[in-house]
Amino acid sequence: MRLYHTIFLLLALFVFGGCHHHDEPDPNPDPKTVSHTVLVYMVADNTMSAFVKRDIDEIKTGFANAGIDVSKNNLLIYLDDYSANPTIYRLKRDSKGTVTDEIIYEYYSDHDSASPEVIKDVINKVKSDCPAQKYGFVYWSHGEGWVPYPLPTRSVKPMAGTELKWIGIDVTRTSIPDLTSALTAFGSKLDFLMLDACFMLTVETVYELRNQTETVISSPTEIPGPGAPYDVIVPKMFDSNAAAGIVKCYYDYYAATYDESAYNTNTLWTGGVSIGYVKTSALENLAKVTKKALAKHIDFNLPDLKSKVLNYDKRNKSSSSYIGYYDLYGVMEYLLPTSEFTTWKAAYSPAMASFLTTPKNYSSFANLFSMTGANGLSIYLPITDSKIGTSGMDEENHNTAWYKDAGISQLGW
Repeated sequence: MRLYHTIFLLLALFVFGGCHHHDEPDPNPDPKTVSHTVLVYMVADNTMSAFVKRDIDEIKTGFANAGIDVSKNNLLIYLDDYSANPTIYRLKRDSKGTVTDEIIYEYYSDHDSASPEVIKDVINKVKSDCPAQKYGFVYWSHGEGWVPYPLPTRSVKPMAGTELKWIGIDVTRTSIPDLTSALTAFGSKLDFLMLDACFMLTVETVYELRNQTETVISSPTEIPGPGAPYDVIVPKMFDSNAAAGIVKCYYDYYAATYDESAYNTNTLWTGGVSIGYVKTSALENLAKVTKKALAKHIDFNLPDLKSKVLNYDKRNKSSSSYIGYYDLYGVMEYLLPTSEFTTWKAAYSPAMASFLTTPKNYSSFANLFSMTGANGLSIYLPITDSKIGTSGMDEENHNTAWYKDAGISQLGW
């Protein structure tokens, strides 16, 4: 989660040039000749608005340094923050490397950027103006994994006004099923989907998205306060193996400043990072192998399981905002005998294609914490210490495609 040092900090927000009357964009080349179109979808009509200018400056720097043919590669930004009406920009680069922005479309009133209808509308406008052979999509905002909003009733009831979310905060939140539906507007699988938000690398989330993207990039825990280092990852977004390059550059950037003894701030982030990407083509086999492994009688103690596996959620367990994101690899290693786990691991490795982490990560709730036992994907375990899934949170988890296809009910929750 983004780190704030004072709630009264006021930052000057970046306002793009232009007015309600815009020139028509340049004619687009034949989509068969255009390699990539990447859309950065910034849902910033919330507390993230203070980070907009810095990240857009980074995106422009990255685009200026990208070794790509700009006639065959497009980079667009959809921005909805406190400063102006939602707008779609296309970045342009001249022969001298100077980057400017061209307004593709400006909405004449504010709207709910987290709604699937708006996401679809933006995608359709981008496809119309900048069609390409491949598409990449970055969802930039707050995040809370797979969990529903508002938080369902459970043994510890949420406090009034508690804000839990799946991804994106505006008038509503974007549910993962709604995001999945909205992404169908691209008409084909994305080359990559990057969820630049906290707690999004959950097996429930990536499994839901498996038919809409070739890869999903995110973190299982809280992302660094400054967010993705766009100046170094944007050039990788246009590579043939974009996800691998993005993950490596993202990690290398924060690993270079990692220092457990230093004071961690948003301007000098020393608290580390964890980042990875999933190949969605391997997820259905992972679910199949998981279901088969869990079909055998497994006797276990849930509180002991929770105590032995890394939990990426460092909020107080008595807090109304606590969810629990446990390392999937660790859960299965605990549950299965060695021979069974070896078979399961062979299915997990192709899915969790790359995962990189510093020895510790920073949590705004617990400062630095050890990442020993971190393997990438997280999974939900019952919020209570009962195997019986009776809480509202458990019941919502039962509705996920992963819970159903991976046979999680065989564990008794």
